[in-house]
Amino acid sequence: MGAHPLPDLGHNSAAASGRSDRLRCPHCNTVGQRRTSREVTPTHRDIYYQCANLFCGHSWKASETYDYGIAPSAIPNPRVTLPMRPVSRQDAIEIMRPRDDVQPELFDSAAPPELPG
Repeated sequence: MGAHPLPDLGHNSAAASGRSDRLRCPHCNTVGQRRTSREVTPTHRDIYYQCANLFCGHSWKASETYDYGIAPSAIPNPRVTLPMRPVSRQDAIEIMRPRDDVQPELFDSAAPPELPG
């Protein structure tokens, strides 16, 4: 038996969220109709649009591209190498800052100090 695809739960689809994945025509600003698309690579898709304004008639190709991951996948594809979110300046400063051995970390497992009593 082959692998079964995961069901589409609809929580990320444009229709389920009320958003549109359509682009507006750069000439008349009318929403374009997505006519077709094709996968170029697992991280890039070409999308073909046609302007819904009959007086305009413009058609165009757009691209949808993976920029970076925000959270790593629990089931990564070993054939695809994808970048993760770039480290922000603040995160880099925190990583490079020397640790103060006197200051306990938030999740240190050391017992709390005894209170005088």
